[in-house]
Amino acid sequence: MKKYSVGSIVLHAVQGIGLLFILLSGSLVLSEMPNNIDKIDSFKIHMILGVVLLVLTFVRIWFILKSPKVELLPIVGFRQKLVKINHILIYVVIAVMGISGIVTAQLAGLGDIVFFGSTQAIQLDGITSALVHEVLAKVLMFLIVMHVLGVLSYAIKTKENILKRMWF
Repeated sequence: MKKYSVGSIVLHAVQGIGLLFILLSGSLVLSEMPNNIDKIDSFKIHMILGVVLLVLTFVRIWFILKSPKVELLPIVGFRQKLVKINHILIYVVIAVMGISGIVTAQLAGLGDIVFFGSTQAIQLDGITSALVHEVLAKVLMFLIVMHVLGVLSYAIKTKENILKRMWF
């Protein structure tokens, strides 16, 4: 098979846009805001989208395991291993990042604060899972940049439009 299934294409697009939004808003907006009432609406969007992206990640993994395999690109050796490792790490990091976000929300009482109006102060300092979440965001950004650069590098080197594999 030369192209990905429609389901895989849609999931890739939705997840890509969602990840771009949540990574940029989390890194550039949420991390810069003081932990007060003004942060609650941004947290609500971040938390809901984070859970949706975590679920989509598991749906994509299921799709990958159940769908017919797309022909591998004609690259060999170390570069082929990098491609495979990058894809696996993207899924693993998204999953662990989602889980660390849920754990952080639980430990900090964010569910009660964000969704149920608790007046408890938002306190994330000293919560290890919050640090893990923050570090994984940077790791995920790096992996996504490497993924995009790999696609562009291959396209430039081979003069082949490989993006058509991931389009309708």
